[in-house]
Amino acid sequence: MSSRCVTCNRSFSSEEALQQHMRDSPIHSPSYDCDICDRSFGNDEALQQHLRDSPVHKRSYDCSTCDRSFGNDEALEQHLRDSPVHKPSYDCDTCNRSFGNDEALQQHRRDSPVHRPSYDCESCNRSFGNEEALQQHLRNSSAHRSSYDCDTCNRFFGTEEALQQHLRDSSIHQQSTETPLDAFFRSYAAFDYDRSLPPHISYANLQRHMGWHHGQPESDKAWDKYQKALEKEFQMWFGAEDDLAAWHALCRAIGINPLPVTIEQCKKAARRTHVNIVDLIESRRGNKEGVQTFRNVNTLRAYTKETNKIFRNRFHGEDCKGVLRHLLRNIYRTSF
Repeated sequence: MSSRCVTCNRSFSSEEALQQHMRDSPIHSPSYDCDICDRSFGNDEALQQHLRDSPVHKRSYDCSTCDRSFGNDEALEQHLRDSPVHKPSYDCDTCNRSFGNDEALQQHRRDSPVHRPSYDCESCNRSFGNEEALQQHLRNSSAHRSSYDCDTCNRFFGTEEALQQHLRDSSIHQQSTETPLDAFFRSYAAFDYDRSLPPHISYANLQRHMGWHHGQPESDKAWDKYQKALEKEFQMWFGAEDDLAAWHALCRAIGINPLPVTIEQCKKAARRTHVNIVDLIESRRGNKEGVQTFRNVNTLRAYTKETNKIFRNRFHGEDCKGVLRHLLRNIYRTSF
């Protein structure tokens, strides 16, 4: 009867021969393997000796912060005590600075100007060394003085007395006085004038009512009177060139913010701004906030022609006085 070794796939003549093979063949010897090192040993004693002696199997004493390893726990603890990396940190988050101890950190916070109380004027975006200096600024600065405003004219005055004087003297506030445009339109008694309409609409309505056509003497004469009324209306609302309050009223109307401090700065700002003057007059008559501005003269020209909001530019250089000359642009090649 044949006896077979399943592992080796060998056949033996007897059971006794098979057992002898099982005892003697190294294939069937017990395996003593170190899985970590991927090594095999002849017996368990040799494996255990390897596990005791090999540095691979020694216990690891690692500092995860420093990514360093030590031979024993005592060495690791010594490192944790002595290394500056593991010392307590005394940091000033504001300054992004570190100090050796808490006392030094507190001294820094007391002495550094960065940590001193801030006395800021939010309106002016200025800082002061102490509360007294801030309060002095608030009392003395013109930016914080009481504002005396005329809502109708959109003008500001330095004192209550100046505001009241303006209200008494300005023709705008005299109920019995018409504006130049009102006087022009009402000079045509049969014309049903609606003051709430924009000036260019009222003029178009007047043309239709009177049956005027371009080139007729009556039409040309009325156009000339209308343009002069626009000029006077502008001067009434925005005043003289040497009046800072008038300049500020204009700057607010054309959206210049913050307001320039001097008249010269106002002039420069106005010269850089392109605006339709009929729109500007209409905004004051209707007490509206702001008017449309344009990127350049070409876009202003297109808007003026499309809407027929024409303000005649009959001035040249020094012939035009006052605020107006800084806003005039050449919309048409010739004046009319």
